[in-house]
Amino acid sequence: MIQSKCAICNDLITENNNSKEHIIPNSIGGRKVVKNFICNDCNNFTGETWDSELFKQLAPFCTMFGIERHRGEVTPLKVKTYSGEEFLQFNNGTFQPLRPKFSAVEKGKKLEITIQARTKQQAEQCLKKIAKDHQLSLEDEENIRNKSEIRNFYLDEPIGHELNIDSETVGKSMVKSALALAHDGGIISQDCEIAIDYLNSGSSLGYKFYYEKDILKNRHNGLPLHCIKIQANSSTKQVLGYVEYFGCLRLIIFLSEFYQGENKEISYAINPMDGKELNLEINLNFTEADINKIKKSQYNIKNFELAFGAILQKAVSFSEERELKRVIQQAFEYAKPFDDSQKNEDENLSFMASKFNEAMQPYIKSKVLSRFIPIDRKI
Repeated sequence: MIQSKCAICNDLITENNNSKEHIIPNSIGGRKVVKNFICNDCNNFTGETWDSELFKQLAPFCTMFGIERHRGEVTPLKVKTYSGEEFLQFNNGTFQPLRPKFSAVEKGKKLEITIQARTKQQAEQCLKKIAKDHQLSLEDEENIRNKSEIRNFYLDEPIGHELNIDSETVGKSMVKSALALAHDGGIISQDCEIAIDYLNSGSSLGYKFYYEKDILKNRHNGLPLHCIKIQANSSTKQVLGYVEYFGCLRLIIFLSEFYQGENKEISYAINPMDGKELNLEINLNFTEADINKIKKSQYNIKNFELAFGAILQKAVSFSEERELKRVIQQAFEYAKPFDDSQKNEDENLSFMASKFNEAMQPYIKSKVLSRFIPIDRKI
């Protein structure tokens, strides 16, 4: 093993403290790993802080696009509706209430009960509470339990997400990813003095958001791609990086301005929805004047909004398509047990179709209601 030093703490990396670091964080769909880059302690620290905060900010995209981790399960996303109700949003696009809630309304001699819960145990606790409040007998309680039906429900108002992508921890995660790819391409981490100083003290200008122009020559429009490009030039002594996540979070990374090694161009791009690598042309041929302008200027707000808006629109579209497929499959499974060979074919098909439509009603109702829900679009 070639001995190297940890890019974060500068300790010597050995067989005992070597780690496998995902170049793009595993939490947002990264697959490729690099060794001899950072030690185990720094891997754990940066994963629990920098990468964790990055995932927190990009989690809505991970959930809406159904991004799966290379290892470990995807943690449900805690979300709030505009009125403050809290839910868990799962990676398959479904929602469950964060806390169980129930209602029991007396209509004549009947008691209509609705329970929203994540588990059968929670639902049972709600039923016990209802039985106590309404002084139900054990027999009545058991009848309710036996006649209960599990049904889908949909949110009747939009959920909101707050993005804070301009945080120091998010920036450090993305600079670390650029440095990891540089290391993987044969550039010694300690030769990237700006990146090292930024990760350790934050005193250097480690990155700038970049939306002046699209530097991807063959962008797959609507694809929530991840990509990193490193360009090292001994003539200009510059090592520049570019990191883009979900096709919309775009940063120019400053790694070194005293580079004396070999000229290198290193690229890595993937579709996080399936983990397949992409062949992208990324143009980092900036002049010294261009770089100075990037460092001093604010990013183009209009282009920023267009980039995020395009991916958000694709994410919503993908989520809706996935949900429609899910409820159709679920409706078929619901109607299948009602297949009765004793009936004639027309009667049987008609009855099964009615059961299929019954299972589809919550989805259809949600689509009708969503046409009348005002949505306040904010970025």
